Amino acid sequence: MTRRLLYKFLVTAAIVGALLFLLGGLLDVLQALARLRQTFGEAPPWFLALAGVTASLLLGFGGWLLWTLLRRPRPRGRKPGPLDEAALRERLEAAEQAGVDVEAARRELAELTRRRGQGTIYLALFGEISSGKSSLVGALLPGAEAETGVVGGTTTRVTRYHWRREGGDEVVLVDVPGINQVGRDYDRIAAEEAQRAHIVIFVADGDLTREQQAALQPLLAPGKPVILALNKLDRLSEADQAAIRDRLRARFGDRPQVQVVAIATRPVQLVTTIGPDGGETESVRALPPRLDELRHALQAVLDEKPEVLEQLRDTAVFELAAQKLEQSQARHRRRAADDIVKKYTRRAVLGGMAAMGPGTDIVIQGVLATGLVRGLCELYEVPVREVQLEKFFSLSQQQLRKTLPLILAIVGNAAKAFPGMGTLAGGLIHAVAYGLIFDTLGRAVVATLESRGELRPAPASILFREKLGEDLEARARSLARLALEARTGTKAPD
Repeated sequence: MTRRLLYKFLVTAAIVGALLFLLGGLLDVLQALARLRQTFGEAPPWFLALAGVTASLLLGFGGWLLWTLLRRPRPRGRKPGPLDEAALRERLEAAEQAGVDVEAARRELAELTRRRGQGTIYLALFGEISSGKSSLVGALLPGAEAETGVVGGTTTRVTRYHWRREGGDEVVLVDVPGINQVGRDYDRIAAEEAQRAHIVIFVADGDLTREQQAALQPLLAPGKPVILALNKLDRLSEADQAAIRDRLRARFGDRPQVQVVAIATRPVQLVTTIGPDGGETESVRALPPRLDELRHALQAVLDEKPEVLEQLRDTAVFELAAQKLEQSQARHRRRAADDIVKKYTRRAVLGGMAAMGPGTDIVIQGVLATGLVRGLCELYEVPVREVQLEKFFSLSQQQLRKTLPLILAIVGNAAKAFPGMGTLAGGLIHAVAYGLIFDTLGRAVVATLESRGELRPAPASILFREKLGEDLEARARSLARLALEARTGTKAPD
């Protein structure tokens, strides 16, 4: 049983006990009133009304308290609705004013505007390397030059093929790099281009792997049409084909926009020839591509209302632009956080030169420590209470006591790298130790805010202990140089 659940049960028991006590008291009052009734005769009508109202109010209040305590807490924050272009542009303006680089997100919106003006339907061929994407281009568009070969992952750039349908509308088939290549350099390019398309044709040569499913999930979220084209299934028996189809349809049963079709971009047939002498020779005969299911599925999607395809595509691009904005904001915050940590670390070093014994507290300069943590929380837009700060500092102090001797020993070794530093006052060594504490404190808070979205004292103090030992000697040398230069007023030797 968790501590929170135990607390709920104890409070519930206390409330139930209080209600029983109050009901007992009410019963005593009623008994007293009854005795008065027997003594003074029939009670007036208001007696029963008052007793009923009092009991009802008491029971109702107790029930409300129990419901409030035991109900499932609502998740923090509101669930965001579908992205709106106007709201997204407002976020871009606000982020740009805050100094965030929003160019990547703006390029997505600019490309969306360009494609809107074209009135063109974009189909993205998406899938793992060597699944037959490029050969599918050649089968769908005879005469088009597509880069294919026996080496896996030959398509390393985005290639577009234009053609006009019989109805006169233009369609662009986009062949993106295959995912899961060595180094994964092209996964991002492929995924982003697929998000920009109206329709995604996901090419696979069998049942989906875990990595293929993970790559497909972000494309399903906006609800845009996805055609899962199973290639090379002509090499399997009909029973095996049916089993794979059934598994995939069951897996995407809650995604009505996913259609499963079977194709064969390069089907072959094994031919046995009997010669005049009765000898048998075997050869492989190429057959015409089998794309009827894919063509019918595409036609059905393209015949739907074009405004629906436009809306779904726009939503996917808004999501992509928002992701790039969030990435830029994260980088901006990380740089700003590094600057804040460096600023307070420097102040701690300079202020710690007069300290004589670090370690009895997490930092002797409590104002600086509070300013550091509050500044980081403000940067990440995370509210922090005084009780959280006190608990975090208290827990971190306990962690520091275990590693302080090691810190002082390493700082002492680092001081030997600078001639003349050992002859200075011991406060200089203590100042470097304070600098290490502040630097580690800041990095632990940043990691906690980024991963949890709030300042959790216990996890942050554990991170503080873990990060105290990271690159300890290198950081000690850097801070020792800073302290020596501040003390002597001259540049310390490298």
